[in-house]
Amino acid sequence: MEAINSIFDRLEVQGINTKQEFLYGYFFYDKNKSKLEKLKQALEEQSYSFVEIRKDDGMFVLHMDKVEQHTRETIFVTKQNLTKLATTFGVSYDGFDLGNSDPTKPLISKESFLKFMESHNNETLFELGIKLYDLEIYDNAEIVFGECLKKNINPDIVSYKLGNMLSWQGDIENGLKYLEQATKLNPNNLSAWFNLGAICYDNDLFETSVKYYQQADKLEPNNEDIIYGIAAAQFALQQFDKSLENCQKVLEINKRNENAKALLKMLKSKKA
Repeated sequence: MEAINSIFDRLEVQGINTKQEFLYGYFFYDKNKSKLEKLKQALEEQSYSFVEIRKDDGMFVLHMDKVEQHTRETIFVTKQNLTKLATTFGVSYDGFDLGNSDPTKPLISKESFLKFMESHNNETLFELGIKLYDLEIYDNAEIVFGECLKKNINPDIVSYKLGNMLSWQGDIENGLKYLEQATKLNPNNLSAWFNLGAICYDNDLFETSVKYYQQADKLEPNNEDIIYGIAAAQFALQQFDKSLENCQKVLEINKRNENAKALLKMLKSKKA
């Protein structure tokens, strides 16, 4: 049910009525194509439509589909029934997907999502953005958070979330911009300072990384992750004495910190 709930949650948070009919696709696989062809015939007798049998990574994959109306519970029952049926043919059931019942149309259009978004008031608009963010539906979360910023709804949190999202998707410039904005709006946002340090480190901006990590350190001294981040960036800058000092500090806090132990070993090799 966990996977099914995730699929339905992702649809509903984007304004899709999951009680309507969809084109459900069902997938089965085996090394033996003839077994899948026999299963195909049995499914066609149950009004499923054949889409294709393709070869994928040494396996044959059977794709059947059917326009159906399901709830979370009924699609779970269908999954159980198809798994049992597949077993009788000696093949494996590999899950389902779903699309618009009219295959010429997208399941979720930009226009339909914008209309859904506009139906929210300020409070629920922010909640919608958080749900989209948590479900990693970043394209629509970005749209919602952009609208939140226009309306000045929780701009510090929204900027932080936008900064994370954009950075994770490779838009480092704008990601850093929004994270910096988050720290200006809330200088006590420890996670924003830390993420700025980590993102800069990952993108070889080592001096800037140290600066941001040090801001995080002011908010939470003796945090081993923050101090290790400083030490790692200092090592990259060839500031070996400073890196050693911070590395040893990490190990004083937690002698089992594997990252610090590895860094200490590299620092010792520089001294040798």
